[in-house]
Amino acid sequence: MKSVFLAGVKFPCLFILLALSISTLAQTKVVVDDTTPKQYLPKALQEDFLIFRKTLETTYPSLYRYADSVTINTYLNQQFSLLNRPMDETEFYKIIALCCARLNDEHLIAKPSPDYFKNQFVNKVKSFPFTFKIINRRFYIVKSASIPSPIKAGSELISINGRLMEEILNRLLPAIPADGYIQTFKIRHLEDYSTTQEENLFDILYPIFVEEATSFRLEYILPDQPSTKQTVVVAGLSKDEYRTFYQQRQVLEKPLTFTYLKEDVAYLKISSFLGWHRRRFKQNFDSLYQAIFNELKVKNIPHLILDLRNNEGGDTTGEELIAYLLKNPYRHFDYIEKKYVGLPPVSTYLENGEKLYVADSTVYKTASGSYRPKPEYYRQWTPLLLEQLPKANYFNGQLTVLANGASGSMAAVVCSFIKSNQRAVFIGEETGGAMEGPTARSFTKLTLPNTYIRIDVPLTKTVNAVTYTKGRGVIPDYWIEPSIEELIHGVDTELNFALKLLNHK
Repeated sequence: MKSVFLAGVKFPCLFILLALSISTLAQTKVVVDDTTPKQYLPKALQEDFLIFRKTLETTYPSLYRYADSVTINTYLNQQFSLLNRPMDETEFYKIIALCCARLNDEHLIAKPSPDYFKNQFVNKVKSFPFTFKIINRRFYIVKSASIPSPIKAGSELISINGRLMEEILNRLLPAIPADGYIQTFKIRHLEDYSTTQEENLFDILYPIFVEEATSFRLEYILPDQPSTKQTVVVAGLSKDEYRTFYQQRQVLEKPLTFTYLKEDVAYLKISSFLGWHRRRFKQNFDSLYQAIFNELKVKNIPHLILDLRNNEGGDTTGEELIAYLLKNPYRHFDYIEKKYVGLPPVSTYLENGEKLYVADSTVYKTASGSYRPKPEYYRQWTPLLLEQLPKANYFNGQLTVLANGASGSMAAVVCSFIKSNQRAVFIGEETGGAMEGPTARSFTKLTLPNTYIRIDVPLTKTVNAVTYTKGRGVIPDYWIEPSIEELIHGVDTELNFALKLLNHK
């Protein structure tokens, strides 16, 4: 039943409407506006925040992974102190989202309530009618929802509704969770970063952290008139219009493609390691890997280009790929750990909380208070705690890897092992995931009981058995980004560079 929030007390709409109809039968029918944000009293907000914080402290294993306890606890205390007045969900969500992002973990993700998406986001928020590419923190128009476009592709966007793009960027970046100190991940996720997504983070976060706008006054510079600023006002897109626009610009294709760019250069592109993506195109990666690497071995192909750009990650098929690319036995995990034994103390608020049991007999407690599996239970927890052997048909030639800031999670894990074992030349930009490993593998969802804001909570801290710099991804041997002109004209700058590099060797 729908409810109206008044002074913190819920009154069923049915009774209100009934009372009104009895006393004023001749008056106009009362309509409840679902797009009007509900107001929550400080007590409700504080209760939700304390449950969120207890989850971080008792269930989430990486609270102090990238900053010490004093720094993190001071920040959380400061955010809690803001909850001294009534707020709507959007205001409170900003606090929760910023807390998640402050912990530097791409998998710890806050999401507004289902009601926000169902009512306010769908019915009230208008979306930006362009796509763009960010190069050196500058925004360039790529595609438009309107044909012909009111702004020429390649134009530099200077401001939106009077706000400079640098100001907008500085509002959005702190709200995006990313591993460690990696910035490329945040930048790429403001763009159309993956064909497996249904929106980019600019379209989600702009109405929350910048403004809800029905139209956009854009100041821009044409590519052939760099000294002259132009202005245009464009209408925002409804959600149906946005969905049509997004589907036009992001076409989902099969996750794995393999071909030959030259007689002696093979090209393997993997756009995701996601199970649903494979099932959609009926691809079995195990059999595909076996066939591809058998062929490379039989043909004695000397060069392989592995393209993991815009691969947001996925499942263990990424770990399986590593064994085809390394030449020597290796350890995958240095260690993995949990924050709790038994059931999480906040299991009541967690999705499938009763199924998150960790048997005390299988773990030992570390000096920091976390729990790691005992050696005799390594195989039960994951065989990746044991020594791994390369596949019999592993690739023995020269490997080149293309990666960027949208190469996250499992894609970044693959890159980390290739880099640490000095098996490839990397071209592109810093990967979106930290080399030391993600907090991932097992997940739950926390739902805050008053606001119904949801937080994806990873439950297993992993530390890869690789050499790494704290909080950084794989740094490329050649940092290559396309220019806006190359991007608009469909030039694959990184791939072309890789081919030129092979020609000179």
